[in-house]
Amino acid sequence: MPVWIIVVQWLSWLVLLLLVALSIWSVATMLRVYRLLNKADGRPGERDDELGQVSQWIESRQWQLFREWAAKGETLHAGAARAILQTSPAEASLIDRSVRSYLSLERNRLEQGLTVLATLGSNAPFIGLFGTVLGIIQAFGALAAHQTNAADIMVGISEALIATAVGLFVAIPAVVAFNVFTRRLRALIVKSEAIKDLYISKFQGS
Repeated sequence: MPVWIIVVQWLSWLVLLLLVALSIWSVATMLRVYRLLNKADGRPGERDDELGQVSQWIESRQWQLFREWAAKGETLHAGAARAILQTSPAEASLIDRSVRSYLSLERNRLEQGLTVLATLGSNAPFIGLFGTVLGIIQAFGALAAHQTNAADIMVGISEALIATAVGLFVAIPAVVAFNVFTRRLRALIVKSEAIKDLYISKFQGS
């Protein structure tokens, strides 16, 4: 068998191993981003109750309770509240810039995993297609070298298509997770900005 066919065969196997490694990386990234977003959003059963309670404190101008929650909270909203309280309440523009700066830093930290998922989702199918092309080259190269028959060529091509299937298997969950996590992160940012706007309006009106 020609050396170049052996090289192509090894390359196609390397592509499959790469796709398996990317699949593991994708799952690990999903779990990490999921944990980060859960920490930023709080416990599932307490999320809406917490925000509703905080809004009540601001509406009724119970600033002491608001400060205590901000000091103890670990969510993104509590962090935004701490950014609010670090500035002068008389300066709405300073509060706005402080919260925006905090949210930008936190968003950049949380979006690191999302970048990985977006990259895998957009490139894994092409890596799989590359593996399929290598497999087809190998199959037809063996046929040209009279090393196999037509039936074996069909088997070789079907095996080559596995790379494309694995590439899609990596890409589709990554794209779905990216969309879900992006939407959730956007909702977190919007809620934190809503707390900031409500605080500014109520404090200046007191």
